[in-house]
Amino acid sequence: METSIFCFSGTGNSYAIAKEIGRHFSVEPELMTHFKGNDPIEVTASRVGIVAPVYMNDIPKVVKEFLLKLSFADAAPYVFAVLTSGSGENKNGFKNVNIALAQHNARLALAYDIKMPSAFQGRDDVESVLGAVPETVAEISGAIEGRRENYTPQGTTTLPKDFAKLSFLFKPLTRLTVTEECNGCGLCCKLCPTNNIELCDNKAVRGKNCIACTACASWCPQHAIRSRMSRMLKGQYHHPEVSASDLL
Repeated sequence: METSIFCFSGTGNSYAIAKEIGRHFSVEPELMTHFKGNDPIEVTASRVGIVAPVYMNDIPKVVKEFLLKLSFADAAPYVFAVLTSGSGENKNGFKNVNIALAQHNARLALAYDIKMPSAFQGRDDVESVLGAVPETVAEISGAIEGRRENYTPQGTTTLPKDFAKLSFLFKPLTRLTVTEECNGCGLCCKLCPTNNIELCDNKAVRGKNCIACTACASWCPQHAIRSRMSRMLKGQYHHPEVSASDLL
C-alpha cells in the first residue's frame, strides 16, 4: 500500500517523528512548506499521514491551509494524524484536521498525541521525554500497518469562516525580538514558514505574520532571537537528531 507522510516542524520535533514513522513504511516525509501557492495538492497514496505540532491546543495556520489544498485520488484514503506538544495532549488539533479532511470527503481514522520537549516549557526532562518516543512510534506504526481506527469525530465538520486564523492566545508567543547578536546570516529567513522575516541592512527584521513556530529562535546560530516576554521562551531548543537543513 502506497504511503505519503506530510509534516510541518519548527523545532524539528514533528519532523523527527515523521521521519521515524516513515522508516517503517520506506517513505520519506514531505514538508508542507514545500508546497507553495494555492493550487490543489493531489495525493495518490491510499495511506496518508499528517504530522505536526500543536500550539495552544490547535494545529498551526500553515497546517490548516495545507490540509485545505489536498486532493485525494483514493475515494476513501486511510488518514492518520500524529500531533506533538509539550503536554502530550491537545484540545482542538484532531478536530480541525478532521474538519479540513471533510472538505475533501475524507476523514481522520487514527489520531495520536506525542509528548515532546517544548520551546515554551522547562526542559529538565528532555532525555526521558525523548527516550519514550521510540516505543510510542513503534505502537503508532503498528496501528497504521493494521489500519486501526481510534478517532471519533467531535461536533460538526462544517468549515468555520475563520478556520485558518490564529487564536488571540498566540499573541504572547509571537513577541520575539532580534538582538544585536544578529549577523545577517539569513537562516531564519529561509526557515520561516510564513516568510515573516527579511534581511534589512544585514540584520533580520520580523514582520507581523508570526505563527509562534520558533524556528527562527530555535535555529539561530547566534542565539539572536529572543522573547520580549522572558518567561515565555525557555531558551533555544531544537531536536538533537534534526538539522536546520532537514527543514529547508
